[in-house]
Amino acid sequence: MYNRKKKILKDMFKEAILKVEECTNLQDTVYNYNFSYVKESIETIEMCFETYEPENVLVAFNGGKDCMVLLHLTLAVLKRNYSDRNLRPLCLYVQSADPFEELEEFVEHCRQFYNLNLLKFSTKVKDALEFVLKSKPNIKACLMGTRRDDPFAFHLKAFQMTDPNWPQIMRVSPLLDWHYSFIWDYLLDLQVPYCKLYDQGYTSIGSRLNTKLNPYLYYHDPKQNIKKYLPAYKLLDVTKERSGRC
Repeated sequence: MYNRKKKILKDMFKEAILKVEECTNLQDTVYNYNFSYVKESIETIEMCFETYEPENVLVAFNGGKDCMVLLHLTLAVLKRNYSDRNLRPLCLYVQSADPFEELEEFVEHCRQFYNLNLLKFSTKVKDALEFVLKSKPNIKACLMGTRRDDPFAFHLKAFQMTDPNWPQIMRVSPLLDWHYSFIWDYLLDLQVPYCKLYDQGYTSIGSRLNTKLNPYLYYHDPKQNIKKYLPAYKLLDVTKERSGRC
């Protein structure tokens, strides 16, 4: 059963990328996705790389939907503007206390498929960041998938240093003004792979200790007489995105 699940996930990656490559390459696909919020995000990432150089930038990545958009945009910018450097994105993944197996598998497949230089920690984010900055003092900025809808992010700026009591690094948030629906439009329109937990009715994924199926996606299947959950992209009231978190 485990091997079968791994094969399904691998096939999903291959199918998604092949469909995109039939049309054009990654960078053209992204740069031609003609929405203002996408253009603004690309400009933010480009400014980050121009200011700090790609080799000095960390990418926060946890396999979630927002981070997948961030990673995809980042890869497009790297391929478009820095293809001669053959760069591997340096990504920071901080595991939750009790992670979903499906999410762990997805992160690993992303690491392999996108050739990520993935730094994996099971400590607190603050401790992980402190370790990274001490071991890699060249790192000056961190790209993050934070949206303004996220907790404590409403007043965040696209470029903002960490708080004084944190390891000092420039936080760069290209997705600040993206809404929930923008994230799913991007993932579905550009056929970007995402964790299959979202298809099962999860809309915001943390650890297994604080994440449950979103009750606003629940419905009753009269034919089978069982309860089911719609996929995350079917959520109508986007203010209920975190209703599956406790």
